[in-house]
Amino acid sequence: MLSKAEKEYIDARGYWTPFKPLALFYRHQLERALTRVLRREGVALEDKRLLEDGCERGNLLRQLLELGAPPGRCVGLDRDEGALRDGRAKTAAAVRFVCGDAAALPFRAGAFDVVVQSLLFSSLPPGEARELAAAEVERVLADDGVFVWYDFVERAKKGLPRGLELDEVRELFGGWRLAAYKFGLRFKWVHFLVNKWLWLAQTLASLGVGRSHYVIIMRRP
Repeated sequence: MLSKAEKEYIDARGYWTPFKPLALFYRHQLERALTRVLRREGVALEDKRLLEDGCERGNLLRQLLELGAPPGRCVGLDRDEGALRDGRAKTAAAVRFVCGDAAALPFRAGAFDVVVQSLLFSSLPPGEARELAAAEVERVLADDGVFVWYDFVERAKKGLPRGLELDEVRELFGGWRLAAYKFGLRFKWVHFLVNKWLWLAQTLASLGVGRSHYVIIMRRP
């Protein structure tokens, strides 16, 4: 889920238009990281009840379907009805899209085996908003469930969301067990390199230089 400021900044520049080199670079980085971490941590998505909290247009949700998540047991939630309409049009009909607020999820306790967040927490202001969203994740996740975190780390330009460091994630989910994988490449580097020297951006990312994002597998204590 993106903030209004972030959407306006990105839309004005067309950064995430499908097939733009910048968008493709980060999508491929995420696919590689997510596949690796899910396999390493023994997280199988088949037969799981799955929620993407802050799904926007469902881009990550569709990637999770490719990794085995069952469409009939998947739900995407966002507060932007326009984005949800776009998601419904592009996603398997069995996937349910719900308009709602991350601070008050419209689901019963323990409703999901897997909850995923993609850039949701960085779009929320620090403090109470993030704490409420974290409490709601904990409430709707089954006792033996898995929370999959995907968000950025680096500090964004003034007026845009800022990333969360690992210690901030730990503070939000006190006592939870975290398996973190840091990947990607700093936005300003990718923006400079990707159109002319994509191979160099890929090489730097593979070397772990200037890593920009986390995928974290989180379980209750």
